[in-house]
Amino acid sequence: MNKEDKVIPKRLYEFNAGNYCGVFMPEHVMKKLVKLHSKYNDEVRKILNENKDELYASHWTLANKKDGEKIVKQVYVKYTKRGDKRDVENRISLFKVAQPEYQPTIYLVDSYEEANEIAEEVLKEELENY
Repeated sequence: MNKEDKVIPKRLYEFNAGNYCGVFMPEHVMKKLVKLHSKYNDEVRKILNENKDELYASHWTLANKKDGEKIVKQVYVKYTKRGDKRDVENRISLFKVAQPEYQPTIYLVDSYEEANEIAEEVLKEELENY
């Protein structure tokens, strides 16, 4: 299989809301979405700033149970720290909803197995150039 034959010859942008919820879109659709996001971001920052005394900065950490090198159990904990108000203000200023991201190479495949074959081919090429 020649992976180059599977490349979609368009400029596409990816927009997702997690691992299982994403779409690729052409540039004209992406521009409309970015415009909407800008308005949304401004409104969200306004609401967060109006209520910042009630907000807590979100942090996370992991604990792993290992058997040798293998992780056998992992615990994910979310927490906040006392006196984190400056961090809250900084996070509000940085808040930005995920924007569509340009993806230079998108493959059009018929199956998950075909996608895996292409991934193996790409990995092999990258390891050769490493």
